[in-house]
Amino acid sequence: MQKPLFKSSLHRNQVIMGYVLIIPALLFFFVFFGYSLVQAFHYSTLDWDGVTEQTYVGMQNYIDLIHDSVFWKAFTNNVFYTVGILIFGVLPGLLLAYVLSRPGIKGRTLFRSVYFFPRIISAVVYGAVWKWIYDPRNGLVTMLINMFGGNGSDIAITGNVKTAMLGITITGGWTYFGFCMVIFIASFMGTDMELEEAATLDGANKWQLFYSVTLPQIKPVINTVLIYTVIDCFKVYDLVLVMTSGGPNDATQIMTYYIYKQAFTFNKFGYGSAAAILLGLFMIIFTVVYNKSIGKEDEA
Repeated sequence: MQKPLFKSSLHRNQVIMGYVLIIPALLFFFVFFGYSLVQAFHYSTLDWDGVTEQTYVGMQNYIDLIHDSVFWKAFTNNVFYTVGILIFGVLPGLLLAYVLSRPGIKGRTLFRSVYFFPRIISAVVYGAVWKWIYDPRNGLVTMLINMFGGNGSDIAITGNVKTAMLGITITGGWTYFGFCMVIFIASFMGTDMELEEAATLDGANKWQLFYSVTLPQIKPVINTVLIYTVIDCFKVYDLVLVMTSGGPNDATQIMTYYIYKQAFTFNKFGYGSAAAILLGLFMIIFTVVYNKSIGKEDEA
């Protein structure tokens, strides 16, 4: 039996009002961003240095990108960075938020302020601080290793191709941790405590309360945070620029920095635009697929 499109006139009016409210934002997007997207795609079909005559090359820039090992290295590094942020930032933020949201916890406001502070600092500032922390000559890591009898100068975290991306990822996770914690605390504070009390009476332990009772109640917030985090991680630029400039040997090359170098260092505007279009296409595909998978889970 086919379900009615609108359950009631009230629901229909709510849907109509939703479209009315979103139309101005969509118009703003298409006027100011839509033109830029069309222009970027146009540039991606050109061989152009930004000054001399434009040469139409069709899809050749995209074909060259597919065979560009540095492009795929940058993409792989972005995936690594994103997974690392989920592990070092989102997950700890979720767990600490759950602890701080429990009744009777004192100093909740102080914790939220302290842990959120890194998020409001410019990436240039905390990138420079963490660059000093990792400095093999006189950085904090070196001093700690020397304090325990080791030789910290032998450990160049951001200067080693094997550890440079990990160092940047840990730095990024440090900034996401407090941000996610604040969001999740607000979500946990709005959960139904009566459900937890009922589950406790039924014999549920703390893990079961967290995983089976509390966590499902904030699932929409978790999904939103995950989508935001993935998209934001693929936009990271200034942190890499300050700490490593994509080195050593492209070990920390990421998509946005790769696009910047192609367009403004090598003056390959068409090639850089093609890379930007592919990055945007990936973000759209990820968001659509993830939202569809969420919808199927909710229907089930």
